[in-house]
Amino acid sequence: MHGWCCAVRRARTGGHNMLKFAVIGYPVKHSKSPAMQLAGFQALGIDAIYEKVEVAPGELPAVVKRFVDEGYSGWNITVPYKEEITPLVEVVGEEALAAHSVNTVVNRDGWLLGYSTDGYGVAQALRHDFGLTAQPARQVYLGAGGAARAAAVYAARHGARHITLANRTAVNAARIAALIHSAAPECEVVVTSLADDVLRTALASAELVFQCTSLGLHSGDPVPVPPEWIPASTPVFDFVYTPSEFKDRLAAQGNCVSNGLEMLLQQGCKSFELWTGQQAPIAAMREALYQQ
Repeated sequence: MHGWCCAVRRARTGGHNMLKFAVIGYPVKHSKSPAMQLAGFQALGIDAIYEKVEVAPGELPAVVKRFVDEGYSGWNITVPYKEEITPLVEVVGEEALAAHSVNTVVNRDGWLLGYSTDGYGVAQALRHDFGLTAQPARQVYLGAGGAARAAAVYAARHGARHITLANRTAVNAARIAALIHSAAPECEVVVTSLADDVLRTALASAELVFQCTSLGLHSGDPVPVPPEWIPASTPVFDFVYTPSEFKDRLAAQGNCVSNGLEMLLQQGCKSFELWTGQQAPIAAMREALYQQ
């Protein structure tokens, strides 16, 4: 880390070329990360760019090679490449290894280090949005994509003791269950569908619910489950940033609801710190993110 921090200091004093960062995914045009990260660099006087790079299926290895060849200092990874990029990095961090998910790469002189900051981001968002300083014991996840995988595995490793995974198809949920069993054998995991009495019972006793499906991204999307299945006292964390019928109905019945923006901020701040070795200027990054 010492050599890396020296590189950043040289950049700040003008003795080094502009640092280059990016977010890659498919699609990626909707990403809110550039404004947030650029605000962070600007606040600390770091001369850097942060780009959106759309990577079509099959192009990931070539893009990673180009980033290394062109001296990119690091990059974020979003859907659908968080698992696919894992074999393309030399070292994988503990959380990333447990979740089979990398969302942050640090390029240290061509040696690629892969991390997952998503679980950390969720934990910090739970503290900020709901005042939760520890992982609730009983949690329910609606959907079983990449967001659910990173959040659920992190939760199991840090205190959750009963996790219900509900998904339209059982195979993805079963994969997450296997990862949880490997990473935290003491955590009980139940796999069910989105329209099952098992889920309704689990929701009734849940201390925290995660909405991890894409439902709500588009106007007119159906709700993932009837909101009345969730007690009004249960906080609900929705990974969909945009307003939705589901969040509106939950708020109307009294639930505390998070739209996931704070999670995006917190995971981005952790990425920033991994890249620069400096504390992220969270106030500047939050302002840039929330005003988009």
